[in-house]
Amino acid sequence: MNACIDWIAAHPLLMFLAVPGMAGLCASWLGRRLARRAHPCAGWLCWGLAAGAAAVFLALAAAMSLPAGVVDLDNALASQLSLSMPPSLLWLLSWFTYLGDRDLLTVIAIGMTVALLWRRQWALALTCAIATGGAGLLNLGFKHLFQRVRPEHGHGYATADGWSFPSGHASAAMAVYGFACYLALRALPPRWQAPCLAGAAALIVAIGVSRVLLQVHYFSDVAAGFALGLAWLALCLAGAERTRALRRGA
Repeated sequence: MNACIDWIAAHPLLMFLAVPGMAGLCASWLGRRLARRAHPCAGWLCWGLAAGAAAVFLALAAAMSLPAGVVDLDNALASQLSLSMPPSLLWLLSWFTYLGDRDLLTVIAIGMTVALLWRRQWALALTCAIATGGAGLLNLGFKHLFQRVRPEHGHGYATADGWSFPSGHASAAMAVYGFACYLALRALPPRWQAPCLAGAAALIVAIGVSRVLLQVHYFSDVAAGFALGLAWLALCLAGAERTRALRRGA
């Protein structure tokens, strides 16, 4: 494990490019599989994603109470990154991470909700508000529940306050960009669904990776943020798909 951590710390730019790239490839493969079906985001898939993501979040939350394991991995990785991150990459990441900033994502979420209201898509507008706003409230609640202190990040390229677990950037990016991707999938022809999923997945994961490399979050913070955001988003999309199915059957 130490050798793996050392390798990651020695190749941070490669990790920033490769991990989101792999996430995009996996999402693209999933998109191609789903394009063969009648619905790009079937209700059963949403329920399965919600259950799986919730299980991951609960496992990570339980690991926070253990003196070793995930906590040791987090500390070791954060310590190594603090010694090896080049200033040029820290500067780049300090700008990129704003794509997951709360204020920007709030504007995007409000914009999507208003656009849906303008188009008189009342159910989707309500789902958007619940999915994006609810993810933020859940994250805030769990932060105060666990009260985990952030890793030390005295490099000056990024500042972050508040509690660390789970990552707000990760959960909010998952909810907002994930819902935006869902709206795009409903409108795009099948051949564009895979690229849409790939782009959204790569962006979301890149935001999370940037938080770890900037040392403002531990690895498990970001993983838990993704899991929490995905579980909540999937639940909301399951409701949206159920409403859609009922309307088609009416």
